[in-house]
Amino acid sequence: MTTDPDWQAALDEDVPRLARLLRETGAEEIEIGDAARTIRVRRSSGSGVLAAETAAVDDTESADEGLVDVRSEQVGVFMALTEPGAPPLVRVGDAVVEGQIIGYVDVLGVAHEVSASEDGVVERLLVHDGEIVEYGQLLAELRRSADAS
Repeated sequence: MTTDPDWQAALDEDVPRLARLLRETGAEEIEIGDAARTIRVRRSSGSGVLAAETAAVDDTESADEGLVDVRSEQVGVFMALTEPGAPPLVRVGDAVVEGQIIGYVDVLGVAHEVSASEDGVVERLLVHDGEIVEYGQLLAELRRSADAS
């Protein structure tokens, strides 16, 4: 996936501007966007550190029918590790089978499984261990087994 230069320029300009606005106003979250893109900047819980999220909808990317989206069904904290210091459950390039757990979303101390909906190869992992995820957020993309060569 290549980043649109206009989108990258908007990120480079808008994220620092929104973070500054967040600090100045004391707001918890600021979001701007249009029909295709959203930039959300919010305070992370407890630390005062700012976290930026971006999402872009690009019809050319969704045209790749060989990819299967893995989305969060919960709002919580994504966990890619089973315990501290352990390797992640999956990495880019790993083959997975339908139903295989690729991570968890922790919701108030309860771990909810995130599993592969079909056989494939992990093409992209879009979140890291410890990141806050939203309902419906794209977590990973799998290349269908028949398309993985």
